[in-house]
Amino acid sequence: MKPSMSLTGEHESHKVAAVFETESDANGTAKALCDETSLTDEQVSVLSPADQRQGKALEPEDQGIWHTLVRSHLVLGVGGAISGFIVFVILSGLGTGFIAQNAMVAASALSALGLMFGLLLAGGITIRPDHTPYLMKAQSALRKGHYVLAIHAESTQQIQEAKSLLRARNVKTVQTL
Repeated sequence: MKPSMSLTGEHESHKVAAVFETESDANGTAKALCDETSLTDEQVSVLSPADQRQGKALEPEDQGIWHTLVRSHLVLGVGGAISGFIVFVILSGLGTGFIAQNAMVAASALSALGLMFGLLLAGGITIRPDHTPYLMKAQSALRKGHYVLAIHAESTQQIQEAKSLLRARNVKTVQTL
């Protein structure tokens, strides 16, 4: 999905990390990924324990996170408010006592409640809890002196290609959603 059509602002929102004991194994697998899948050299990187910018290599899209924050809060906030108003219309149509007697207050309260739920959901999307296991495993491996192969895929098809190749080589991985 194009970033302009999704709630996230990242171009490569699917990430996979694989841990290797040696740099040559990691580099060989990275080369195989670029040769045998639709992934490009820019989407595959090998991190060593000595790399100074490990965080940037694991999460390269700082701007994408800001776009995710703004986009998700706008879309889900407005969607939540509209959903709350739809609940008001349904309850009003059913003739619910409090709603019928206090239409303005009920419409405002239900819309505000929907807005809050939408913004809470947007916050959950923005903090990307699915990235935590990916980052923790990669950073832990780097601290232990291992090498990490980081894959930043643009689509679920690329993720499946990469995981298939890694599975065939008996490499354990951790990925984001």
